[in-house]
Amino acid sequence: MKEIHNNQEIPIPEGLEQRLSALVDRLEAEEKEQGMKNEKSKFLFISLAIAAAFVAIAFLLIAPQVRERQELALYEGSYTFINGQRIDDLGQIKADINEALAMAQMAEANVPADDFASQTERAILQATDDPEMQAIVQRILSEN
Repeated sequence: MKEIHNNQEIPIPEGLEQRLSALVDRLEAEEKEQGMKNEKSKFLFISLAIAAAFVAIAFLLIAPQVRERQELALYEGSYTFINGQRIDDLGQIKADINEALAMAQMAEANVPADDFASQTERAILQATDDPEMQAIVQRILSEN
């Protein structure tokens, strides 16, 4: 093989052509390998994006159920009787629990807090016969 340079033919040394050919083949193989790596990277990115979407969807679907279970856990052990049957499924009696809480809040709102507290304090002091114990209870009540 000869190279033309400034309109003159320059002979290419033997073996250089083979080396150049091998180098071109190697570069083509590396380009092909890099293309495969890029495709693998794209596939990995798409796979991770799909997995993240599934996790997000699962979170959006499961989070409200978990929150509701946590709220109902406060009332674990609660039950009601309907037609003589004990119902302790909190999901099923949630409305009854909320209704009972609303009624309790209304009743609590109608009771004067100061009067109730002072009556309770007097009852505690009267229930204690020991003067030393009364002094301790009086100190505790006055701190709060």
